[in-house]
Amino acid sequence: MNDLENYFRDNGVEFIQFQFSTIFGELKSVEFPVDIWEEMRNGTGVDGSSLGFLKTEQSDMLIIPDLDTLAIFPWEPRVARFICDIYGNDGKPHPTDPRSILKRIINQAKKLGYEYKTRPELEWFFLDFEFDPIDYGQYMDILPFDMMGSLRRDIAADMKKMGIPIKTIHHECGSGQQEIEFLVLDALKQADNVQTAKMIIKADSAFEEIISTFMPKPFPDQAGNGFHIHQYLVKDGKNIFSDEEKGISDELRYFVGGILEHVDAMTAIFNPTTNSYKRLVPGHEAPVFKSWGVANRTALIRIPGYEKNARLEYRATDGAANIYLASALLLAAGLDGIKRKIEPISSTTRNLEDLSSQEREEMGITKLPENLDEALDFLEESTFVREVMNDEILEIFLNVKRKEYKDYLDARNKGEEQEWDWEYQTYLERV
Repeated sequence: MNDLENYFRDNGVEFIQFQFSTIFGELKSVEFPVDIWEEMRNGTGVDGSSLGFLKTEQSDMLIIPDLDTLAIFPWEPRVARFICDIYGNDGKPHPTDPRSILKRIINQAKKLGYEYKTRPELEWFFLDFEFDPIDYGQYMDILPFDMMGSLRRDIAADMKKMGIPIKTIHHECGSGQQEIEFLVLDALKQADNVQTAKMIIKADSAFEEIISTFMPKPFPDQAGNGFHIHQYLVKDGKNIFSDEEKGISDELRYFVGGILEHVDAMTAIFNPTTNSYKRLVPGHEAPVFKSWGVANRTALIRIPGYEKNARLEYRATDGAANIYLASALLLAAGLDGIKRKIEPISSTTRNLEDLSSQEREEMGITKLPENLDEALDFLEESTFVREVMNDEILEIFLNVKRKEYKDYLDARNKGEEQEWDWEYQTYLERV
């Protein structure tokens, strides 16, 4: 604590911001002058009911800073932030805190000797205030087509200043669409980084009078915003997904089997908006069918073919997903697969979109849920997801999303223009 106080003084910190994530992945905060750090260092109370965590009569929650998450905002060096865990009045992690859920599943993996590491790819659009793409660049374009390269570099530089390791940055397929790929890190640190990166992207864009959106499918004729999550499982310092002779280990195959076994029930968490299912259609490298394969970008789970160290990439997640819950579920499902030795269907290198319905049926390949309502039905019926997430957070999620889907149907029934207007108003700037 003395070191922290020296750090604040030496770096000219005047304010401390405590950040935390809601059930639906929104980053929230409360701020206070650094003068009262001694009083606030063990946490502070927040109104959980106003944030969607609790009912009004059970509104008190405590947010406690994780001291390892200290960083200073590059655009406002007077402010240092900590990411917080959420606790109940009983002094235990609150069941509706997404970060605590991920920590619990990671600890379960550690008891089995596993470390879970991830490497996400984050996609978004730069838009003007008419909600039009800021440029008409294409995949990996350069100037003069890639007009936002300088802003993208500013964003990457700010991410590095806040401790986020970056692998690649480039223009994506869609007009005005961007991608930043992270380096491999432990899943909890990586989830914190994703939340921080989204904050940086939106903040730096706003300073340039540009809107950044992670909305899954803002334009029907453009690629959607994916959020691919590459995953590694390490034991005794070795990547257990690799096998020197076979290339792919039995553990990787079982991990895939676990994800495919539970994916219908997890889809509402991975793809939590009505707009998500406009992205999960053939034609734009968004997976539609429950499948896996080496170097197959039409598969739901891709085993990249150009690296020696095997890993798996889950390709259906989108930018609206809560990274803490998505990571927890992917890990829990994979561990279930390893524990029960769940054999997945055969892998394939074929283009799944070119197969006939009969061919897919013969291969045991079925479709993901086709809309939010269907996904919520699978989620509600799943004892597996309920055990991972717990009843309290699941019921809040289901109630909010059921209402959201009803509101969407009301808008859709008024016509396509009203349908898109409703999704823009609901998702475009909030996601």
